[in-house]
Amino acid sequence: MTTFVQMALLAAAGSALGLAANAISPHGVSLRQPVLSAAEAGGGACAMPASAAPVTSAPPPWKAARIGVAEAKGLCDACIAGFVDARGPHEFAHGHIANAVHLPPVGHPEEEAVVAQLRTYPLVVVYDGEYSCAVADDVAVRLRRAGLNDVRVLQGAWPAWVAAKGPASAGMCGVCGLEALAK
Repeated sequence: MTTFVQMALLAAAGSALGLAANAISPHGVSLRQPVLSAAEAGGGACAMPASAAPVTSAPPPWKAARIGVAEAKGLCDACIAGFVDARGPHEFAHGHIANAVHLPPVGHPEEEAVVAQLRTYPLVVVYDGEYSCAVADDVAVRLRRAGLNDVRVLQGAWPAWVAAKGPASAGMCGVCGLEALAK
């Protein structure tokens, strides 16, 4: 067999295996509908239950408190925390925490609306793509200044979430759109 035919068979087998694994996974991605962030979906994708008790440990105003991946996953599963992706539009489009709102560090045309949506959660978790979390810290401080009481930064950022197999989605931010990806 030629190398080209072997590569084509390997690619086809890998694709079939990936689709099968996605189909049986409890966290599989729907391939029939577009993936929207919570901001694009109108915020109803993960509403806070009325009986949820607010989380009370507020960070000091000059530095964001940290939250571990295990605790953040529990809050995500229970839909009692809002998640903010502070990475750029390319990174967000390629994968983000399920129902995360995209709020890049440079500013956002819909920032007021995003902050208003985040007010419905007792806790907001911000993450970026770097283990140092410097960008997430900047966005977290900005959200605290906007009046959100409990904003924390995810320890280990996006790479730690992926390693822990946290729920994730993919797709572009509706506000950023294709023009942001072309830059």
